[in-house]
Amino acid sequence: MKVKSANFNKGLEKFLKIINKELSVFFNLKADEPLLFLVDHRKDLDFIFDKKTENWFVGAFKHGNIYLLNPMVFEKESSHKEDEFRRILKHEYCHAFYTRITKSHYPSWLNEGLACYISGKKLVLSRGYKDKLLDVFSYFEKTNSDIYMVGQYWVEFLLKKFGKKKFTELINSMECISNKHQFAAKFYKIYGFKFSKDYFSKFIE
Repeated sequence: MKVKSANFNKGLEKFLKIINKELSVFFNLKADEPLLFLVDHRKDLDFIFDKKTENWFVGAFKHGNIYLLNPMVFEKESSHKEDEFRRILKHEYCHAFYTRITKSHYPSWLNEGLACYISGKKLVLSRGYKDKLLDVFSYFEKTNSDIYMVGQYWVEFLLKKFGKKKFTELINSMECISNKHQFAAKFYKIYGFKFSKDYFSKFIE
């Protein structure tokens, strides 16, 4: 890992401890910090993730570790600005906690939406968002560029409308769920209404 200076290194270490404490409180889970690997070139990401990565992709949580482009090369190696590094790092930390609890990455919309919300990403609703929001039911495993907006919208809705207690109860009940039907059953048990288009369409402003 290359760093700008000793102060940068200390600053990053302090930020990681803050993230870990904040997420431990949110999830009510004391957990070890995942290992963080900073890489200096996109070709390194391509090798780690075994594919040609898009310019917007700067890293991810994989096999218990977080792999990210070094913030010093964000603007050179990606479409992101250097000052986005900490928000993206927090996003990936959230995935680490979510996966530790659920033993899976699913539902994808909930995992990505929560990471966006926790990291402080501003919710931006794209054109035709009302129709897209009801695509949430197709995002158990599937992902695309809209999943972040869709997931974050519904995560914020559930937290603001029904509170954190029910939300974290849902996450803690999802260990090793393998399909959307199992998730829908867990959702109904906790929230008392169906995870369906008929019900969710009532909540879109």
